[in-house]
Amino acid sequence: MTTTTSFPEPRPSHWRTAVLVSALLGGGIWVGMRWASRSEAETIPASLMVMGTMFGPLIGLGVFALWWAVLGPGRWWKRLAGLAGATLVAAGVVAASHPSFRFLVAMWGVPLSVAVTGLVAAMVPVARWRPVVGVVAAAAAVAPWVALQMDGVNGRFDLETSYRWTTSVADQAANQLADRATVVAADPAADLGPATEADWPGFRGAHRDGEVPPAAAGGWDGSAPREKWRNTTVGPAWSSFCAAGDFVYTQEQRGESESVVCYRADTGKEVWARGDPGKHTDFASGIGPRATPTYANGRVYTVGATGTVSCLKAATGEPVWTISLGERFEATKPVFGLSSSPLVVGDLVIVSPSSPAAPRLVAVAAATGETKWAAEPKGTDGYSSPQPATIGGTAQVLLFNEAGLFGHDPATGKELWHYDWKVAGNEPTAVQPLVLADGRVVIGGGNIGMGARCVAVRKEGDGWAAEEVWKTTRFTPKFNDVVRAGNHLYGLDNGGMVCLDLVNGKVVWKEGQYGSGQLLLVGNKLLVVSEKGHLACVRASPEGYDELWKVDAVEGKTWNHPVIARGRLFVRNATVAVGFDLPATRAGK
Repeated sequence: MTTTTSFPEPRPSHWRTAVLVSALLGGGIWVGMRWASRSEAETIPASLMVMGTMFGPLIGLGVFALWWAVLGPGRWWKRLAGLAGATLVAAGVVAASHPSFRFLVAMWGVPLSVAVTGLVAAMVPVARWRPVVGVVAAAAAVAPWVALQMDGVNGRFDLETSYRWTTSVADQAANQLADRATVVAADPAADLGPATEADWPGFRGAHRDGEVPPAAAGGWDGSAPREKWRNTTVGPAWSSFCAAGDFVYTQEQRGESESVVCYRADTGKEVWARGDPGKHTDFASGIGPRATPTYANGRVYTVGATGTVSCLKAATGEPVWTISLGERFEATKPVFGLSSSPLVVGDLVIVSPSSPAAPRLVAVAAATGETKWAAEPKGTDGYSSPQPATIGGTAQVLLFNEAGLFGHDPATGKELWHYDWKVAGNEPTAVQPLVLADGRVVIGGGNIGMGARCVAVRKEGDGWAAEEVWKTTRFTPKFNDVVRAGNHLYGLDNGGMVCLDLVNGKVVWKEGQYGSGQLLLVGNKLLVVSEKGHLACVRASPEGYDELWKVDAVEGKTWNHPVIARGRLFVRNATVAVGFDLPATRAGK
């Protein structure tokens, strides 16, 4: 009698279903959070949207790896060995990718490549061909991630990439000027005195509110400007210009130096440059300085992205003094580089070290750089600049950072009041406070969904009080500053132009699309430089959106603030600077 032994049939692993479900899960989280951030969903916290967008594909891969370890085909030790081998291959892919791209290869590239490989293999009906097809699919899926480098992001955090064997546009711009980090003035600028109403002495103007005085506008008639000069040999930076007399000043990355550069306003010709060793770069915004120079009484004051504070002679660029925020105040550089522009108040230069390890604000003597005061308690990260204000008849310096809004005595640095608004590191505060005449201050969040708030500041006996008047999640300016016209605020939210009622925080209208651009208020008109370098004119009216004209100004990503001084408009980005004449009415001439 013959006895046969029967073995149980191997249980089906359903690996195809697992691949599909895991891919849908990871892709669904990414797409869902991406959609939520674009549609400004109010019910999802900004931090959750960022985390979902960043880690969605990795979550899907993790779910599949867990399923494979527990329920996958074959013996348990073979499954674990397979996972270990796959992990080593993934680590090799990450190591082989460009340094600027490795984080994204780990977060997105590896999970997407695994998903592509699994889905393609699942469609192969003949089992013996699956390994070959899988290897080919994996190589094809991995290749783009290994071949690319990251050139930054736009205002919506969409990636900007190039092939790794090419030099990025920003690096090309910096390298072309590596031997011109410091240029001695052959034809020095004339000695200049105090800034006038026709000048633009610092970040967003004399009052840092983006409102152009009539003298600076030069009688502009509202029509499109005429190009006067174009300079395509500039170093990368997100700095803006300051303007005094016939000269404009900005910062640029030139080789391994952060340079302060003076140009003639009427021709764009370089007058002098002064470089100090230093180079900041980050994955999102690239290389170069961020802050804007400040002009005062024949001197130019600057803050570099690496923490160098300088005072230079405006006529020649000769250094008067230089200090390091790291050495003097133990300041550490924030993730996106030091972006806070210096504020000159009387004989003091007030700077935000933008560091949890340093004082919130410091003041040094404008003449010597000697420390005059350092505000306590310890500060925190932030990318907004000190803001001059007069509230209740008292001069103050405001600062908006990741802990909230603060008011300080400019003479002593003493904290007068504060309003708590603590945010996470992925929700950086960059917007300049908008100070209203009645003591209210408007501030805005740094990520979609955070919204904006209005704080009323008033004197109470010997002290001060700051309380919230309104808040809204329907308007989040991110790092795009706002202006006020009458009882309405105008700014950009997710690229759209917004008119907001300052009485109650309600959005009156939202139209147009300018990306993460910047704007100025000139009379009853808004001059907008879009993120793509277009220049547009929009009527500042609560009655509705009315774009009067739109022209090309510069090519490429443009985050720099435009400037108007002495009837001229100055626009720049990381590679190009342009000077325009503003057509004037007869009465304005």
